[in-house]
Amino acid sequence: MEPESIKVEEVMTRDVISVKIGDTIAKAISKMQEHGFHELPVINDRGELVGFLNYRVLIRRKSLSIYSRVENVMVKPPTVDPDASIVDVVKLMVDAGYRSIPVVRKNKLVGIISRTDILRLVPEMKEVADLPVEDVMTSEPDVVEENSPIEYAIDIMRKLGEMSVPVVDENRKLVGIVHMRDASRAIWRDKERASMGEVSGEKKKVQVLAKEIMSPPVYVEESACLCDAVENMLKFHSSICVVVDKKMAPIGVISQRDVIEAVMRKGKPEGVFVQITGLDIEDTEPYLAIYDMVEDFLKKINRFKEFKPQMLTFHVEEHHISGKEIKYSVRARLTTDRKLFFAKDYDWNLYRAFRDVLETLERNVKKERDKLLEYRREVL
Repeated sequence: MEPESIKVEEVMTRDVISVKIGDTIAKAISKMQEHGFHELPVINDRGELVGFLNYRVLIRRKSLSIYSRVENVMVKPPTVDPDASIVDVVKLMVDAGYRSIPVVRKNKLVGIISRTDILRLVPEMKEVADLPVEDVMTSEPDVVEENSPIEYAIDIMRKLGEMSVPVVDENRKLVGIVHMRDASRAIWRDKERASMGEVSGEKKKVQVLAKEIMSPPVYVEESACLCDAVENMLKFHSSICVVVDKKMAPIGVISQRDVIEAVMRKGKPEGVFVQITGLDIEDTEPYLAIYDMVEDFLKKINRFKEFKPQMLTFHVEEHHISGKEIKYSVRARLTTDRKLFFAKDYDWNLYRAFRDVLETLERNVKKERDKLLEYRREVL
C-alpha cells in the first residue's frame, strides 16, 4: 500500500471526543485521561472548531486553576480536509508538532486523525514495516531513574517534545515507562489537593517518584523490525517503544514521531525536509543564519551521491547554568536513502553548536561513503 493513495477520510476517527467553550480544565483533563488522549479539540455550539487543548500547554501553565475555562488556554491548531492524502497529514504533523490533526469541512469538525491512526497503517506498508529498528530509532536515549521525581521526567519530556520517557534502575536496566498522561494526572491531583488544602489549612506537599506512576516497559530487541515495534506500541497504548540490548539496557527509542517520519520518507518527498525544534527565540536572524549553514551543509552532502539526504532535524535544549548564561545542546539527525546519521554538541554559542554538529554529520557521511566505495572496489 502506497501512503499517497490513502485519503484522510478512510482513516480518520469520526466519533470525535471534544470539549466545548465554557467547559473547565478539570473536565477536559478528565476526558483526556478517560480516553487516553494527549489533545482535545474545542468546539462551539454550532460544532465549529475554535481551538485545541493539549497536555503540553497545561503543564507549562503551572499556576493555572483546574477550574479555569478551556478557552483561556486553548491554541489554534492546523486543520486538514477529508480528501487530503495521508502523506499530507504526516507532513503537517511533523511540521507543526501535533499528535493529532482536526479534520474540517466547511468550518465543521467532522473527524480527527492521530499518529496512532497512522501507526495502524504501517503493517500494510511493507517497505516501511520491514525497516530495521536501528534505521528508525533515536540512539542514546534520554532516560530517568526509577527514584527520580516526576517533575524531572516531565522536564525531560517537555524538552524533547515527547509524551513518554523510559525508566531505568540503578544498573541502567529498563524497568518501565513514564507517560505524560500519568505524570500530569499526579500533578493535577497535587494541585487539587493544594486547592483543598488552602481551605483546610494543610500545605504538605508529597513528592511522587517515577517508579510510583510508571507503566510496564514496552520494548523490542535491536534485531527487530519497525513492524514489531509498532505492534507493541499499539498493543500497550504507548507513544514510544524502547530498543534494548541483551542486558535490557536502552540503546534507542522509537517514538510515534519517528514512525510517521519513516512514513513520510517513503511517501516520495520532494527536496530535503528540514526542521528545528526546541529553539525558543522570537528574533528571526538566528534562524536565517542557521538555515544558511544548513544550506551549505546540504550542498556538500549532495556531492556524496551514494547517500541522498531526505530529512534533517534538529532539537535544541537550553541549559541555564548560572545567571543569564545559557549553554545550548543541539542534537541532529540526518536521514539519507541508505542510512541514519546522528550528531550532538554543546556550546555556549548557539552558532558554534550548530556548526560543530553539521561538521560531525559531514565527517560521518564521508566516512560511510568511503567505506562503501572501498567495499565496491574489493568486490569488483
